[in-house]
Amino acid sequence: MDIIIDPLSDLGFKFLFGREKMSEPVLMDLLNAILCNGEDSEKITTLTYLNNERSAEWKDGKSIRYDILCQTESKKRFIVEMQKASQPKFIDRATFYVSRGIAEQGYRGKKEEEREWDYALEPVIGVFICSSHVRGLERKPIVKASTLDEETFKPIGTKTRYVFVQLSSFEKEEEECNNLDDQWIYNIKNMGIRQEVAFKQNSEVFRRLEEVANVATLTPEQRYHYEADVKIVRDTLNQIRGAYQDGEETGKEMGIKIGRAEGRAEGKMDVAREMKKRGMNIGDIMLFTGLSEQQISSL
Repeated sequence: MDIIIDPLSDLGFKFLFGREKMSEPVLMDLLNAILCNGEDSEKITTLTYLNNERSAEWKDGKSIRYDILCQTESKKRFIVEMQKASQPKFIDRATFYVSRGIAEQGYRGKKEEEREWDYALEPVIGVFICSSHVRGLERKPIVKASTLDEETFKPIGTKTRYVFVQLSSFEKEEEECNNLDDQWIYNIKNMGIRQEVAFKQNSEVFRRLEEVANVATLTPEQRYHYEADVKIVRDTLNQIRGAYQDGEETGKEMGIKIGRAEGRAEGKMDVAREMKKRGMNIGDIMLFTGLSEQQISSL
């Protein structure tokens, strides 16, 4: 039975960073580590969770759910999302979410005296934590993007920013993580597997993270749904591993071309491809297939 919430599961990420009156300190610490690089000039000191559900803007459209939507005292809005599975148009999706956060600030629905809206906007920052490489980005742990002058590279406006954290590109071991952003990424990537929070001995930040990440802090209903979510992922992993090791036809029932007992290279690649489709952790794929991260990332 888990004692530490796994942030790489859908519900685990929401319970860890999205619970009001409990998660605010750890979410602030995470955002400050990724965004501020130790500079106090833009450090987040307070944040408020906003409604996670936003109805669609078109007739009969589906609603859009952000993983976490919050706002700081200085009126900066953050969209924070955990993305497990690789998506070919994920940058487009991120652009859509951030743009929607801008568009919904329009005058629609405001009081009559506020109709003369002057397009004053609050900044919207999308923080997307991705288990695999995002197509179109360089293979590095953190990629930050904004609107720039193409010749001078000077920023044009400050209303939209993007931060992509690519866990598959982070390869440091625990002893190599000297910066706060490295330590945060290491924990997000590994704490569910290790069932402990690293760096807590000398850091109040990570001692607080371990307190919030304790499964015992969940309500019975939250714990039931969380364990069911994690069980689905782990059961699928075990089925893939068993089918791959046995080389049986059962693997084909899951849409996987497994290969025989001698472990053909193409069989391994098919297994890895299917595991990526199902949003499996890169480390688990490497463990079960014996392929390198570079091979898996190229799929």
